[in-house]
Amino acid sequence: MDIITRVETTATIRRVISPRTCHAVLPNGKEIFGTIQKELPDFPLAEGAQVRVRMHVCDFSYGEMMGAA
Repeated sequence: MDIITRVETTATIRRVISPRTCHAVLPNGKEIFGTIQKELPDFPLAEGAQVRVRMHVCDFSYGEMMGAA
């Protein structure tokens, strides 16, 4: 059996910081810091937009944004 190290969910962008970073809110109301990884192409970040987020199970304060939800 594999040990799960990452989980995926959706988040709503609350504040855009730069073209690749933002503050976003999870469905449970927790605010996280989100980034688009270098390996992924840029996609537009807009306040209020829904994005897919991957987070490490040990740190729910940071998420890697994977694209629009």
